[in-house]
Amino acid sequence: MNGPRARRSGAAAIRKSPGAAVVVAVVAWLLAALAVLSLPWSALYEGGEALFFLVDVVVAVVYGLVARVLLARRAVAVAWWVALAAIGDGVAAFAAGYSRATVQGVPLPGADAVASLTSVAWVPGTVGLIVVVPWLVREGSPSPVARVAAWTGAAACVLITAARVLVPDGTPLVDVPAAAASVAGSLPLQMGVVVLLGALATADAARRWLRGPEEARHGLGWLALGSGLMTLSFVPLALPLPMAMALVDPGIVPAVQLAAQAFFPAAILVVVLRQQLWGIDLAVSRTLVWALLTAGSAAAYLLIVFVATTVLPVGTGTGGVLAAAVLAGVAVPARAWLQRRVDLLVRGPSAAPGAGAERIGLRLGSAAPTELVQRILESVTEALRCAGAEIRLDDGRLLAAVGSPGGPPLSVPLTHAGERVGELTVRGSRGERLDARTERDLRPLAGVVAAVVRLALLTAELETTRARMAAARAEERRLLRREVHDHLGPVLTGVSLGLHGARNLLATGDAATAGRLLDELSGEVERGVQNVRSLARAFLPPQLEERGLASALEDLAVRFDSPELAVAAEVEASASAALEASVAVGLYSVAAEAVTNAHRHAGASSCLVRLDGTDGTVRLQVVDDGVGIAPERRPGVGLRAVRERAAELGGTARIGPGPEGGTLVEVSVPVGKEDGP
Repeated sequence: MNGPRARRSGAAAIRKSPGAAVVVAVVAWLLAALAVLSLPWSALYEGGEALFFLVDVVVAVVYGLVARVLLARRAVAVAWWVALAAIGDGVAAFAAGYSRATVQGVPLPGADAVASLTSVAWVPGTVGLIVVVPWLVREGSPSPVARVAAWTGAAACVLITAARVLVPDGTPLVDVPAAAASVAGSLPLQMGVVVLLGALATADAARRWLRGPEEARHGLGWLALGSGLMTLSFVPLALPLPMAMALVDPGIVPAVQLAAQAFFPAAILVVVLRQQLWGIDLAVSRTLVWALLTAGSAAAYLLIVFVATTVLPVGTGTGGVLAAAVLAGVAVPARAWLQRRVDLLVRGPSAAPGAGAERIGLRLGSAAPTELVQRILESVTEALRCAGAEIRLDDGRLLAAVGSPGGPPLSVPLTHAGERVGELTVRGSRGERLDARTERDLRPLAGVVAAVVRLALLTAELETTRARMAAARAEERRLLRREVHDHLGPVLTGVSLGLHGARNLLATGDAATAGRLLDELSGEVERGVQNVRSLARAFLPPQLEERGLASALEDLAVRFDSPELAVAAEVEASASAALEASVAVGLYSVAAEAVTNAHRHAGASSCLVRLDGTDGTVRLQVVDDGVGIAPERRPGVGLRAVRERAAELGGTARIGPGPEGGTLVEVSVPVGKEDGP
């Protein structure tokens, strides 16, 4: 079978045979139909013989359907064994009906030869179901031990079939008297080999069900039960004929085989298709519940009647009434109990209410923040047994994907707190369409997925903002270093040299010149002090903290106002009154950077700082009449900082020529809700 590795490699690796699926189903069902239609012209069956005929018909019909589904969806070795069983038992049933049919008392042509097929045709397929199929029905590829066991079982099928061909229950198909004589008494040995190999296969299925990984256990318990019943049904055939006739009623063997059909086919479907029964899960579930209830009710009825008539002093009629009363009392709870377990078998974790959300919760609890979306997608595909899934944001970007492309998509919107955040899409295997039940299971999970997607987007935005803030702090440090190096450093160096000069002048007795030099140095120191104060105010002026943005902008204009550059501020008090602290600091930083650039680089004679607000937006404009910014010039640190500040505040920045030349720096920030991401 194809294991997890093949599943991850894509749906293209899955082999399918839809044409063969139809042929096998039609042939098996046609043979079964012809066998049933021959009954009116056939001699009556009695006892165990009638039950064996019924087994052949049931196997042809049931396994024909199973082979139809398997070959169309996953044409693995198990599917071909099932197809062989369906056609083989169909041939056996048809041969039984044909060989007994008469027309006006005359047998049909070739009836004796066809009768031999009754005890031969069923052998390879049915024996293979017992000794080969359980080894192959598993999640991953068979282990070396399982491969050897499967090949051993296949060899046993060939040898037993050859022996049955030589000595069938009717006329030998091959006229080899010596060989026929040597195997004539080997039937108990043949069936003993089937029982031994079947017991080993059942034990392996039970071991994997009890000790295997949780995700690989689904259906193995049912498989072990069905395989065990099939193996058990061959135990009487492995006994010497006199002992078997003395100990076992002839109808026990076919009755047990019929009971096994309530478990075996469904387990094969579930495990081989990995619970991906889209479109047929409801039919499989209801059929299985009906079969189990029917078989269980019949067995319980017979057991209760037997116990009542044996232990209690009542007759068969009274025992029957008692059995009916007991069955009537337990029918409803038994059906509910059985339905839950069948749904879990057929549909997996998604059958239990809340199971998908529970699986998601367990995955999220152990996931790193960066793995949340990937983990939740894996949980969704596992819960719904899908081939793949993906999440796309509203802008079309692919956020995450798992599994293979698969078949037609099934999509549901992702909405969180009334806001659409994206779309979740799941896919079945290639060529298979997910059904309405899968959509119903998917919609409750969409809310959890949407919350995780929203959290992931906020986390990404937070990381981006954090990176921008770190970059902004680094730029501010570089700006501070540049200010100290280009302005304060030369001032202090000049003062130091001037002081040395003044000392030399005093040493030579030129006190007047030394005094004038000291006066100049005092002015230089004062200008340095003003530069330091301006630098401090540029980061966070006291007015901003104490009296708000309007006062801080007016103070900024006063400090830079000079005969060379006339700076004015026009501030609407209402625009700055309700601003949050982070917005006020950001806008002030933009204004300070723009005015500083106009003072140092623009060659402007005037600069206007304007702050106003309209329709839930605060707008800051700084416009000068300087030389402007050349189109080919790359933006410097200051202009990049302006754009980053605007982005941090959730707003926009526009830097370009002013209405009458010069440079315009404009930042618009939405207000009335929390800023930023």
